[in-house]
Amino acid sequence: MSAALAPGEIVLEKATRTFRVRRDRSRTLKELVVRRGSGATHAAVQALREVSLRIGPGEAVGLVGRNGAGKSSTLACLAGIVPLDSGRAQCGGRVITLLELGAGFGPDFSGRENIYLNGALHGFGREEIAERIEDIVAFSELGEFIDLPVKVYSSGMFLRLGFSIAAHLDADVMLIDEILAVGDESFQRKCFARIAQRMEAGATLVLVSHDPGAIERVCRRVVVLDGGRVTFDGEVTEGLLHYHRLLGTEDGASRSSRPAGGGPALEVAELELLDADGRPRSAYRPGEALAVRMRLRARSEAERAVAALEVRSERGELCFRTDTALGTVEGEIEVSFEVPRLALLEGSYDVAVGAHAQDAPAGRLLDRLTRLVVSRAEGGEGIADLRGSWTVAGRSTQEEALR
Repeated sequence: MSAALAPGEIVLEKATRTFRVRRDRSRTLKELVVRRGSGATHAAVQALREVSLRIGPGEAVGLVGRNGAGKSSTLACLAGIVPLDSGRAQCGGRVITLLELGAGFGPDFSGRENIYLNGALHGFGREEIAERIEDIVAFSELGEFIDLPVKVYSSGMFLRLGFSIAAHLDADVMLIDEILAVGDESFQRKCFARIAQRMEAGATLVLVSHDPGAIERVCRRVVVLDGGRVTFDGEVTEGLLHYHRLLGTEDGASRSSRPAGGGPALEVAELELLDADGRPRSAYRPGEALAVRMRLRARSEAERAVAALEVRSERGELCFRTDTALGTVEGEIEVSFEVPRLALLEGSYDVAVGAHAQDAPAGRLLDRLTRLVVSRAEGGEGIADLRGSWTVAGRSTQEEALR
């Protein structure tokens, strides 16, 4: 931390960090004696290469990249856990980290005792923790397990306790790694709601995640790392598209949902989501244009063919379904469904499509799935985007939909 920085401000200036990794495998005592002269070799792995970033107080920034891109190393350097070889990494104010399950916990101490231990490690006094401990215990939902040694905890229980502590210590900076993915869906939602509350209070967030839904849910800015360097820094939707291009999954990233064996007479061979400019994307803002394009393949002539499309919530609940008659289909054809204005609000959704040779069968079997992520919208919560205008005492207040 630095007094020169405002509370919540984060600075990385030409941050460089290299790790040395042993190349040789473990050896027996005999091998160590016989091959005394042959020392172990080490490979240099450059995790960060002159990374420069500046994050203002109250910003929520998502940090994404392929495995080994330098995401976790960046957080570890910002937290002061790993020193830099050169450059600068500083955070203004109090910093709370949630980087690894079980980090900073005494395995033989109870969950309650570890709350005090973690608070002390983050610079909080016993009285400060005592004021918060009942809220921390209640948020964790651990019940009677809170007084058992944490060495008997599952990974999900570790997450509940660790996040509950971090969320109630009123830090200026929150550094959170991928571990939120360990929790069940209901607790994840609870975590994101708590993060939003802390950000409304002015806290700064840096979130590492491979889940675009998590990034879209809380972040307004995305930084993409690749090979220890920043390759993108900007708006979330474009940043996630850039990330998917790095992965090679910006198009054709759907998966088959048909049971194995016995190929159908008519199937969806490819599925992709496109924006208004015809570019493949998975992340959208409410109100944007969306097109679902699929390539159908008929193994034999399909009469009275039908194509169907469903949009489902994260819980698998049906949000929307439509289908259309295709007539007779031979060989391959392209079918698309266009949505001029996406009327969904923040969340992750599954787009499922199917094609059937003889009308839609019972059970509504669908061929292929892909993920649709919708970013947060001001002035609306829920699933359906029904934002309009309020009239108060005869005066109309216009609420402009997102472009």
